[in-house]
Amino acid sequence: MKTRTLLALAFGVALASVGVVWVKSLAPPPSPSGSLAFLSAAPNLIVKDREGKTTDLSKLKGKIFVIHFWATWCPPCVEEIPALSRFWDKYRSRSDVALYAVSVDKDWKTIDAFSAKSPNNLPIYIDPGAAAAKRFGTVQYPETYIVNANGRVLERVPGAVSWDDPEVRKRIEQLLAS
Repeated sequence: MKTRTLLALAFGVALASVGVVWVKSLAPPPSPSGSLAFLSAAPNLIVKDREGKTTDLSKLKGKIFVIHFWATWCPPCVEEIPALSRFWDKYRSRSDVALYAVSVDKDWKTIDAFSAKSPNNLPIYIDPGAAAAKRFGTVQYPETYIVNANGRVLERVPGAVSWDDPEVRKRIEQLLAS
C-alpha cells in the first residue's frame, strides 16, 4: 500500500511538472534584454525607406506610432498585410499617427516581388539583418509595437493582429484621444 501511494504521488508530481512546462511554453519568449519600455532605451533603431533615407525609431516622438515587423517569407505576415493595409487606409491622413511597416527581408527586390503579387499602400521600411528588430526584442514575426507620443511602448503584440477587428481600431482611437 505504501509503495502504491508513493508511486501515485510521484506520478502526480511528474504530471504537474509536465503541465507547468507546457503552460510556460505557450507564453511568447521574453525579449533578450527585457521589455523595451521606451524606444530611447535602445538607441540606434535604424530602418531605411525606399530612397535609402534612415530613420532612427528610438527618436520617434510626438504622435502614436505603430511599428510592425514582418517578412515576405512569413505566412502569418503575408496573410496579415491586406488587413494592415486597410487599417492604414483609415489612418494615413491623420497627423497624430504613423505606421512603420518594417520588413526584415534582405533587400528591396524581394519586397518589390512580394508587393507585385500583394499590392498594398503601406509605408514600408527595411531592416536587413533584423538589427533593429533584435534590439526591440523581436524574435518572431509578425510583431507589432504601439508607441505613444513620448516614445513609451504601450503594447507589444507578438503574432498577427486582426486589423479589421473593431476592437483594434477602438484601442487605437483610445490612445489617440489620451
